[in-house]
Amino acid sequence: MKRMVLSGLAALSLAAASFATASPLTGSAACQGEVFNPINDPNWNNMFPVTVAGISMGGGSNPPLMHMDPICMCPGPYGVDVPGIGMTYWEPTFLAEVARTPGCMSTLGGVQVLEGYDEQTSNQKYGSGRDHGSVTRMQVHWYIYPLFSALNMMSSLGCMNTSGFNLADLTEVDPTWQDDTWTSIAFPESALFANPVGALSCMPDAVASAAGRPLDMMFWCQGSQGVLYPLTGSSPTHSSPQGGNLHVLGKYMQRKTRMAGLLSTIGPWAECQSVYLPNMIRSQYRIDPVAPVASNQTAVLGMSEFRWGMMPPANTAVRTDSAFLIWVGKQCCAL
Repeated sequence: MKRMVLSGLAALSLAAASFATASPLTGSAACQGEVFNPINDPNWNNMFPVTVAGISMGGGSNPPLMHMDPICMCPGPYGVDVPGIGMTYWEPTFLAEVARTPGCMSTLGGVQVLEGYDEQTSNQKYGSGRDHGSVTRMQVHWYIYPLFSALNMMSSLGCMNTSGFNLADLTEVDPTWQDDTWTSIAFPESALFANPVGALSCMPDAVASAAGRPLDMMFWCQGSQGVLYPLTGSSPTHSSPQGGNLHVLGKYMQRKTRMAGLLSTIGPWAECQSVYLPNMIRSQYRIDPVAPVASNQTAVLGMSEFRWGMMPPANTAVRTDSAFLIWVGKQCCAL
């Protein structure tokens, strides 16, 4: 079994490398990266604990909302409730690049896929505090990357993502991602939270997120990164590229949740199927930093970068982009 999994991982890595080299893409001095290695880059401890019928395996703990009774009831094929076995686990489902250079696909080896978007490149300033008024604007490239399905791992568990590898979104082509005003029209609650009072209200969440337990009911907050709104690629100056990049990733994921691109997979409302909620449940996600340096640490949206992977100073001037493998908490009623 171990040999089969490693073989599958090697095949997936080779396929990604082939895609990067065979596609009609162009390199760029400003675009740097390495092909994502699905063998070495992920922190595989993120898949635990796995619970089956109330028995936990692998160590670790789940957020309070992620729980299934040993025996559960869900609608069967004919609409009649039938009993099943409750299960929970974590699945690597998405890969996100947070890029300063528009169109730079860092996890595909640093290749350029867009031309004519150079005006979206922004300046970056770090370490000067947030009072200087400088803003970094980043782009997000969102891949569907279901490793378990691709490798036929954990196939006996329900709720697994069965789609294939896919580049699902590039924010460069979305005008509302570039403009705070247009986005505030689409998400009018921005006026309530994108202000000093909103930032002050996030202090309890910053403390909880530092311990890895974000306060999900405070949906407008992202812990030490501050307020999520407006839902654009802009981020106030942070102490490091990672802090700003995680902030931008959270903005994108909240936006995608509001637009039904990300569904709720944990909580009592999601025991039988994934459901739509208007706001993201941050504790549902484990963020695995895989580039430019795989930190082998686990972050949650809102946790300070000082805990999960400060970039070595020597690399800061070279790579200010980031890539994150996103693990999704899953709970299932296996019928």
